Amino acid sequence: MPIAVRSLMAYPIPDLRRTVGARDAILYALSTGYGSNPLDAAHLRRVQERDLIVTPTLPNVVADAGAWMEDAGVDWQQLVHAEHRLTIHRPVPVGVPLLSRSRMRSVVDRGPGKGMFATFDRTIVAAGDETLVATMSQTNACRGDGGCGSAGTPPEPLRPVPSRSCDATLALTIPEDAALLYRLNGDLNLLHADPAYAAKAGFPRPILHGLCTFGYAGYAIGRLLGAQDFADIGFIAARFTAVVFPGDTLEFSVWRDGQDVYFRACVPSRETIVLDYGNARLA
Repeated sequence: MPIAVRSLMAYPIPDLRRTVGARDAILYALSTGYGSNPLDAAHLRRVQERDLIVTPTLPNVVADAGAWMEDAGVDWQQLVHAEHRLTIHRPVPVGVPLLSRSRMRSVVDRGPGKGMFATFDRTIVAAGDETLVATMSQTNACRGDGGCGSAGTPPEPLRPVPSRSCDATLALTIPEDAALLYRLNGDLNLLHADPAYAAKAGFPRPILHGLCTFGYAGYAIGRLLGAQDFADIGFIAARFTAVVFPGDTLEFSVWRDGQDVYFRACVPSRETIVLDYGNARLA
């Protein structure tokens, strides 16, 4: 029986509070590429407690409500991340209580047996004075659902990457244990750790978290467009077009137009684009 679209749109996603410590920020940085060159001062500024510079995409793992869609009745084993957008209003403050609020935005039904796209928005503020830290919009492809009807207004489409040749490329090999490390940021979905569970979901082995790939995209943009340090971003968004497996080598292509940035990621060995419609803006 399909999920009731009204009940999903009205589902009371719990508010969550969290204080991010230096260890949390460093763990996230290490799980998204920073620190891979431990003699580089730019890397060390992201992974050492002294004068720590917080990684821009850290808000993605701060006070996330987790598997609430499973509680709402969505087939959790058949859910994958489809698209994500993050606006950074200020770096995540370390040692400051934060509050995360989420609400459903839209459901786009593809029909019975064809799944649906469910989008929710999330805001992170300082718990005391409500200072805005970050806003996000996450779209999940619910492959085991559908036939429930559509509701709400989905986000505006992301802009495609330019048709001209890219300005820069960077190849990054994802460590074999990347998903096991990244899950310590809070996403404990067995799809990223348990081979038997991944097989039941239709994958030959556990897949990398979409937001881990997203974090590596932020790293690649920062590395390619920075000089002696990483360039920071104020906005980043992309569509997840294929899964990434730990051990894959990703090739990131970047186009720059002033403060606007476009990007794409592919796995050359499989001739597969895994991130597309990448839009970003430098801070």
